[in-house]
Amino acid sequence: MIRTKVCAAAISLTFSVGLIAPMNAATAVQEAPQAEVETTEAVTDYDVIYAPAMRAPEATSAVLTEIAATNERQVAVGDYGVIVTRELGTDEWQQAEVPSSIFLTSVDFADAQLGWAVGHHGVILHTTDGGQTWQPQLNGFEYIDLQVSHYEKRVSELEEQLANAEDMDFDERDNLEFALDDALFKYDSAQIALEEGPTKPFLDVLALSPQEIFVTGAYGAFLHSTDGGESWSIIDHLVDNMDGFHLNAIQAHGDNVYMVGESGLLYRSVDRGASWETLDSPYYGSFFGVHIDQQERLWIYGLRGNIFVSEDQGDSFTQLSLADPVNINNAIDAPNGGLYFVGNAGVVAYLSESGELTEKTHDSGAVLTDLVINADGSLTLVGQRGVLSMPSSALAEKE
Repeated sequence: MIRTKVCAAAISLTFSVGLIAPMNAATAVQEAPQAEVETTEAVTDYDVIYAPAMRAPEATSAVLTEIAATNERQVAVGDYGVIVTRELGTDEWQQAEVPSSIFLTSVDFADAQLGWAVGHHGVILHTTDGGQTWQPQLNGFEYIDLQVSHYEKRVSELEEQLANAEDMDFDERDNLEFALDDALFKYDSAQIALEEGPTKPFLDVLALSPQEIFVTGAYGAFLHSTDGGESWSIIDHLVDNMDGFHLNAIQAHGDNVYMVGESGLLYRSVDRGASWETLDSPYYGSFFGVHIDQQERLWIYGLRGNIFVSEDQGDSFTQLSLADPVNINNAIDAPNGGLYFVGNAGVVAYLSESGELTEKTHDSGAVLTDLVINADGSLTLVGQRGVLSMPSSALAEKE
């Protein structure tokens, strides 16, 4: 897995049609300059799923949600299906060929060539050439069909288990009945979606290997592939999320996989996602990202500047406080052992290896959702105003 970012769930929720967003972030988006797009005819409703991303002369100024770096190039994804790439050691960005113009929320690579991007309307895209061209692997209509089939089968299996539950104790039977009610509700919801169309955006993607990929999303969406995305399985029953809260971000280190979401949701798997446990959360607002640093510490962060770190794989946490209580959207290891954080209102923070915290505001004041570090130590940032940059020295300057 090549992953230099966590998740842009914060911006994906902020900019999503049909999802409730914080007022300040929503206002900021309305003020953001949009990329100039060459249009020929209007693209409406679900046509965006199949309409190729239009060529944008100023594509790097479009709203961008996440950026990934391989050992060959940087790849950023965002609104209108825009994906831009830059070869390492160069300054020129190129717009990729993308077969969909939906809002893209996340991107991850298994190696320098194989990557996945996900977004609204249940779209999953795949690249085999390092992000220069993309092919569809799943869309929202196919996802609905997958849901109908999955929940129909799950209802049948649970009903059979209940019918043969004569020797089952009360708690086991109660849990089984609760699971059946949940499966019936999701089956009915999928049947309604057959008439209404896809509404669930995917919010994060994690490529554990060229074959194994996880996708998380709004309203508890959780998918898994073991064949490089050729087929997908719904695995939302593996986590305790009966309320269908958004699953905003997923990250892995070795066999340990962590996932965070709305209302302080925090999960851990110690077997590469085969089974999951719910951890006690240090905060009950939304988490937008999760990161495991070079010292194998677990970081979770999100709404109103809440940042927490665990040195025991999530069993306990210590809180880190920023001067500005803005949403923190992403984190990345610094070359010298520290960490960088980015968030709303242009906030960029640096935590040194010794624990000293320096906080700056990017000149743009824009919502920042992700970042990568260049060979010279400078930062490439993405977010509300597209691709931005910042020298690492800016974080060492005194106010």
